Amino acid sequence: MSEGNNTEGNGVQNIVNTLKANPKALYILIGIIAAGSLVMALTGGGSGQVQVKTAVSSGQAVSLDNPNGGSSHITMAPGLMSASDSEEDKDQSVCTVPSGTHGTVEEEQVVGLLPFVKVKITDGECQGKSGWTSKVNVKGQ
Repeated sequence: MSEGNNTEGNGVQNIVNTLKANPKALYILIGIIAAGSLVMALTGGGSGQVQVKTAVSSGQAVSLDNPNGGSSHITMAPGLMSASDSEEDKDQSVCTVPSGTHGTVEEEQVVGLLPFVKVKITDGECQGKSGWTSKVNVKGQ
């Protein structure tokens, strides 16, 4: 065995001995790992991209663009609609608008932890209708 490997073994052994002799050091190490994991989870894992929430205000012109692709669903009340075809769900639906549809923000509300925006549609087949959609579907102009 070379001297370098022996030094590595001693370094690891010294760390293990320090953690055994001083339990506070072990708790500090666990805390550092937990804090680092929390920071990574809250910032998206360090991908280098920061997501910015769209700031909207009443009367602001916006466009609707579902980030998952496809259309944006407009409902009579803020909240989640199920994917079922029940009559109750159909009664809550105002319309479905394609990406790029324009509207004007009427109000904003948070349901649970999810933000919703009430939008009056200003173009397309749903022009003149007003309803709620998830805030992620709304982009300021």
